[in-house]
Amino acid sequence: MKALHRHASRASAFTLLEVIIVLAITALVLGAVYSLGQGTLMLADDVRRAERRDARTQAFATFCEQMLMSLPATALLKLSTTQEQGQYLTRMELEHVRSPFDETLDCRVALFTKVKPGGGMHLMLTCGEASVVLFEDLVRCEWSALQPATQLWVPFWTDGATHPKLLKLVMTQTGGDATEKVFWIAPMEAVALTNTQPLTQPLTQPLTQPLTQPLTQPNTLPNTQPNMQPNMQPKP
Repeated sequence: MKALHRHASRASAFTLLEVIIVLAITALVLGAVYSLGQGTLMLADDVRRAERRDARTQAFATFCEQMLMSLPATALLKLSTTQEQGQYLTRMELEHVRSPFDETLDCRVALFTKVKPGGGMHLMLTCGEASVVLFEDLVRCEWSALQPATQLWVPFWTDGATHPKLLKLVMTQTGGDATEKVFWIAPMEAVALTNTQPLTQPLTQPLTQPLTQPLTQPNTLPNTQPNMQPNMQPKP
């Protein structure tokens, strides 16, 4: 009877090997669940960062579009590109324009890139003494103008008498894809016409004399023809 009782106890209990196998399987399942959850969180963070990058890029593009389309006829635009530490740095200067900070007239605004310590570059906006950093994690930021003579994009513009018709911006943020935007600039003549009076004044008063005489008025010309009534007397 004792031998039978010991055999039944061994059959109902787990051996050390079985416990180790169960713990190993549990660890593998927990590791897989943790990895899956961690990957989901990282993917969500990447999506949020990408959305923030796109929102900042779109906001900057809207700002540039509004600024370039409203350039006054007296505004001067200069574009230059230099190379520093293996990176191309672009500088665009606008003179005699409104301040983007407080709408002050006749200001000088500059958009330029600056090399960041450790790699990358900043995008700066200055107006007078005010300065602000727009982007801190740029890999590439290049402006170019469409040259009318060659129809090619060039990284400079020094003709102060005219504005380029098109400006192109190629910008890449850290961890993002390259973004290309093309901006249209209103011609100087068109901007000047919007600030002047119209060429013709509208008619605010009715005409004092009609162009044609109405048909119902009688003929006022004098009768110059002699009286041609027939002679009604009988002949003798």
